[in-house]
Order: sequence, then C-alpha cells, then structure tokens
Amino acid sequence: MSYPSHNNNHRQQPPPRPTKFFLVVSLFVISVSILAVYSNITSFEYGLKKDDMHTHAIVHLIKSNDWLNDYEEQKLGEKILQSQIDNVNITLQNNNYASDAIAHNQANDYMHKYRSAIDALHAGKSVEGSYANLKHKEQTEESEYEKFLNDISETSKIIMTYELVAILLIVGAGLAATSEVTKNKIVAYSGFAVGGAGIAILLLFLVTGATV
Repeated sequence: MSYPSHNNNHRQQPPPRPTKFFLVVSLFVISVSILAVYSNITSFEYGLKKDDMHTHAIVHLIKSNDWLNDYEEQKLGEKILQSQIDNVNITLQNNNYASDAIAHNQANDYMHKYRSAIDALHAGKSVEGSYANLKHKEQTEESEYEKFLNDISETSKIIMTYELVAILLIVGAGLAATSEVTKNKIVAYSGFAVGGAGIAILLLFLVTGATV
C-alpha cells in the first residue's frame, strides 16, 4: 500500500502570485527607469549645447578685445598725427621755409591730410575706423559675450535640474526594486517618495521652466 508523498503535494501547489501592490511597484520601477534614462540623455545634450556656447562666447570676447585694441591704436595714432601737425606748424613759422611757395604748399597739404585723418577719427559710428565705429563694434561684441554668459548660466541650471531628477529617479527605482525582492512595503514607500520627488521636479520644469 502506497501513501501520497509530501513532496508531490508540495510540487502541486501553485506558485505564489505577486500582490497588486508589488505589481504597482514593478510598474513604478519601469516608469522611473525610463524617465531616468530620458533625464540623463537630455542632460548630456544640454552639456553639448553648453560647450558650443562656451566656444561662441570666447569668439565674441576675442573680437571685443580686438576692437578695443584697434580703438587704443587709433588713440595713439591721433597723438602721432597731432605731433605731426605741430611739427608742420613750427616749420611753416620758419621764415626761410615760408618763402618757398612750393614747400609751403606741400606743408599745407600735409597739414590738411593730418587734420582730415583726425576729423575722420571723431566722425560718427557709420564711418569705418572712427572712435564711435570701433567703440560700437567693441560694445556689440561685448554684449554678445555677456548674452552667451547668461545663456550658459541658464543652461547650467537646466543641466543641474536634469541631473538631480536622474539621481532621484535612480534612487527611487533602486529602493522600489529592493522592496520587490525583500517584500518590504516600507522600502517601497521610500522609493515612491524619492522617485515621486524626481517626477515632480521634472514636471515642474517641463511645465513652468523652473530650475533648481
């Protein structure tokens, strides 16, 4: 006479089904993992944009310094022209030189040339090479440089926001996944809280543009 085996009875028992709570946990882990990947990718893309902005900012800064150097060179050039005018005046005052009509006319031509060059330096900004023109160009490049600095600062805040979101989501997913293994609901709730904070920050940024 044979008796039913306890091992057979044990094998015939259906495997325990996961509770609805841990099914929700599984869905949460999948969702926040996807969002974490999205946040990491987006943060990387903004990092590339930031590098490009740095390059453009440096270019504008170099151009601004070039125009400023040109402005200072023109200032020095004006001093040289003024000294040339003074020299010509002294020469014209010389009686022997003044008696030579050809030399006198030539000196006047030089005087006119030097004064015209100085007048051009003090012309409006539409005149190429004038003080106003060079200053306008220098200020324009400086303005573009400062604009890029502001954009870089804002982009850095966006990158920090996405990085924070990614960290919160990864930690939340890790806690939730651990709760599935240990069947510990307290750990799951911790995962929900941390991951939920990451989702809230992400939604707040996407809707309002607010950064951390």
